[in-house]
Amino acid sequence: MGPRPKIALVLSGGGARAAYQVGVLRAIAERRPAGSPSPFALVCGTSAGAINAAVVAAGSRDLSAAVARLESLWGSLHAGDVYRAEPLRLAGRWVASLARRRWRPSSLLDSSPLAALLARSVPFAEIGASLEAGALEALAVTAMSYRTGMSVSFCQARPSVEMWEREQRRGVAAAIGVGHLMASSAIPFLFPPAAVDGEYYGDGAVRQVAPTAPALHLGADRILVVGVGRSGARTPGGEGGAQPSMALVGSQVLASIFTDALATDLEKVRLINAAVRQIAPDQLARSPVPLRDVGLMVVAPRVALEDLALRHARELPPGLRLMLGGLGGPGKGGAGLLSYLLFEPGYCRALVELGYRGGLARGAEIDEFLQGAG
Repeated sequence: MGPRPKIALVLSGGGARAAYQVGVLRAIAERRPAGSPSPFALVCGTSAGAINAAVVAAGSRDLSAAVARLESLWGSLHAGDVYRAEPLRLAGRWVASLARRRWRPSSLLDSSPLAALLARSVPFAEIGASLEAGALEALAVTAMSYRTGMSVSFCQARPSVEMWEREQRRGVAAAIGVGHLMASSAIPFLFPPAAVDGEYYGDGAVRQVAPTAPALHLGADRILVVGVGRSGARTPGGEGGAQPSMALVGSQVLASIFTDALATDLEKVRLINAAVRQIAPDQLARSPVPLRDVGLMVVAPRVALEDLALRHARELPPGLRLMLGGLGGPGKGGAGLLSYLLFEPGYCRALVELGYRGGLARGAEIDEFLQGAG
C-alpha cells in the first residue's frame, strides 16, 4: 500500500450560491461511515466558499458533524444575517457621506451582521485542534489586497507546511479568524473592504487567476473542486438591442469574478496534466520546476442558478427588492445579481438540495476519487 494521498477540497466563491456546496458535502459525508474524519487533508476556500471551508476544516475530525453545522447555518440564513439593506439605512449612509463633504461611501451594503454571524457560527478554535490531531494539514482562505492587488492566501497549517510567493499571489501563515473570512468575502462595491493586520482586503475571487493554486502550492495530489456556476450558462437578460440595466451589468461582472477564472484555471491544470504524462519519469525528476500529474475532479450545478433564484425572488427583503428594482432587477435582467444576494432559507435550501442530488448522482465517481484517503 502506497502513502496516503493528499487530497484538497477547493470551494469557490459565489455569495448565496455557495449553499450548493453544502449539499455536495452532505452527499459525500453520507457515503462515509458515521463519525469518520474528513478525507481532505487540505481545505481551500474563497469568498463565501471560504466560510464553508473554515467550517469543514474545523470539523475535520468528524465530517458529518461539520456538514450538519453547515446545513444548520445555511438552512436558517436570512439576508439580514449577512447585510443590512433597509432603504432608510442605505439612504442615511449616503447622506451622511455627503454631509461630511466626502463622497466616499465604501460599499452599497453594510456587511457588519456577517461578522457577528461568523463569530457565533464558525468554531475557529477547532481548526487548530484538527491540525494538532493530524486530521487536517492546512486551511487556506484567499483574499485580494487593495494595496498591492495581489491574491493573498492566509494559511493556518501544520509547522512543516511552507508558504509561497509568486508574481501575483502569495501564501501567508495566519490563525484564521473572522477578519480573514470577512476579507475573503468582501465583494467589491457591494460589501466594504475588511482590514487584516492593518491592511485592507476584498473578495479573493477578484484577482485569483488560478483558484487551484493554493492547493497546488500546498502539495495536493488530488483536487476536488466544488463550483457554484454552470460552465457556459447565460445570464438571463433583456432583448438583444436594449441597453443593459445596472442589474444586468452587475450580474455579468459577478459572473466574471466568480466563474471565468475557475474555468480557465481548470483547463490549464488539465493541459499541464496531459503534458506531464508525456514526459519520462527520469526527465521529470530532473525538472527545475516541480511537475506532477494532479488528479482533478469538478462538481458543479448542471442548471443555471439564475432560474432557481427567480423562482424564489419573492423571498427578497423589501429594502433589497426596492434597491434592485431601481437598478433594473430583480426580473430577468437582474437574475444573476439576485442569485448571489438571495440569502434566504427557501433559496438556500433549494441550493443545498440541488447540490445533494448532484453529489449523489456522482457518488461512485467521488468515492473512487477519494479512495485511499482513509
